[in-house]
Amino acid sequence: MALRKTLAEMRTKVRTNLDEATASFWSATQIDAFINRAMQRVWMEGRKLKDDFFVTSRTSLDGTVTILGESYDTASFQIVAGTREYTLPHDLVEMRAIEVITASYEHVQFFHQDLAEPSFRVLRTIADNTQPFVFFWDVTGERQLVLSHKSDSTLDLRIWYVQLIADLVNATDQCLLPNPLYKAAEEYATAEAMQMDRDANAASWEAKGNQTVLTYMAGAARQSADAEVVRGVFGY
Repeated sequence: MALRKTLAEMRTKVRTNLDEATASFWSATQIDAFINRAMQRVWMEGRKLKDDFFVTSRTSLDGTVTILGESYDTASFQIVAGTREYTLPHDLVEMRAIEVITASYEHVQFFHQDLAEPSFRVLRTIADNTQPFVFFWDVTGERQLVLSHKSDSTLDLRIWYVQLIADLVNATDQCLLPNPLYKAAEEYATAEAMQMDRDANAASWEAKGNQTVLTYMAGAARQSADAEVVRGVFGY
């Protein structure tokens, strides 16, 4: 059995839940829409865990890639001399870390800070390009990376960020939710379909989805290599 469920498998499961082995009341297009909305809902719940399930990385050397059906040139976030604003990938939801991968510049550090902070604003007043050492960064608008000051050198980066999951379109597309959260997506999708039919059982499937999410989130965090300690009132 494959670990990741395909759209076709999830469609079959939702129809089984609806006791509709073959399409009659709900079309395939409707079922797909229910599944994708349910996946986004579960994705939002999964993000609350802060366990980096949806974190991906890209480098500014990856070239032109297709993201959510659109073309994006990863060189768009390569640091170039004299520039403080850069366009990030359009599947970016939350930036987690920035690393320099250019040889001899790996020591350069990027620290997140709100651009309204005094130290950020002071650095913004520096008109000249400066030797890279430490940068403050913030993400503004939908996906604009703003730096505190300008570099005098070109720097290639690796960025780590929370990625928006794509809708499933083709029958072979795989659900990228952590196993077994695909079950919650199927249950929520079933509830949505029943709500459309004004079926009183919709509430039961909604509750099943909630319970699946709750049971999963009650499990131990997967980053558990370090021993847990309890600090005293004075931090010792």
